[in-house]
Amino acid sequence: MALVEITGLTKIYESHHAHRALDNLQLQIEPGEFVGIMGPSGSGKTTLLHAIATIDEPTAGRIRIGDAEPLRMHRDEMALFRRRRLGFVFQQYNLLDSLTVAENIVLPLTLDNRPVPEIEARLTEVAKRLAIAELLPRRVYELSGGQMQRAAIARAIIHRPELVLADEPTGSLDSRASREVMETFASLHDSEQTTILMVTHDAVAASYCSRVVFIKDGRLYHDLYRGGQRQAFFQRIIDMLSLLGGDGHDLNPTRLP
Repeated sequence: MALVEITGLTKIYESHHAHRALDNLQLQIEPGEFVGIMGPSGSGKTTLLHAIATIDEPTAGRIRIGDAEPLRMHRDEMALFRRRRLGFVFQQYNLLDSLTVAENIVLPLTLDNRPVPEIEARLTEVAKRLAIAELLPRRVYELSGGQMQRAAIARAIIHRPELVLADEPTGSLDSRASREVMETFASLHDSEQTTILMVTHDAVAASYCSRVVFIKDGRLYHDLYRGGQRQAFFQRIIDMLSLLGGDGHDLNPTRLP
């Protein structure tokens, strides 16, 4: 049974000229998949992620995550679903400067009033898994971009969500930090079978995924499954992006490191 099942998803932004960002989109994501979402600017990839995250309400269609349809929930129930069952990683980290790294990471558990011994045990576990134990006492402003993003990933997974949603997680990072962050995601996927859905324009980042979904004009255009070496998968992603078209930002010319 698919973890995420999207049926007939449509989103129309009403303005002087109505814009159809998603057009009857169908998509399934299996438990334990690491899925990248790619497409030209304006293709609907971020709108799709926001709909799954319950940040943006679609015009039509259904989204099922596990045994729930969050878009049919009342506001308070939806907020609880988002906090307990989803994890989020953003391009700009969204860490709080007034808190230590440890306090940022445990925030989902603190908001859920989990017992202190449980919070401490989970913090120790996730810090060890992501090799960031030495960062826990620091303030956010003392970290590099890559360290901040690894802390954000720790915060996203500490409550053991069913689905982690990442929106351009390497978009603000240099190539070295990007590689570290994507290796962190890949390790989580390989060792924990964490289900991850990631929007990216970067073919190098996408090459770490087990599957890449390409969207064009709000519809599913093509699926690529990795199945082999990352170098070959990277080249297939580049070839597909070339077919899709787009600006230079979408067609990143960087070679696979």
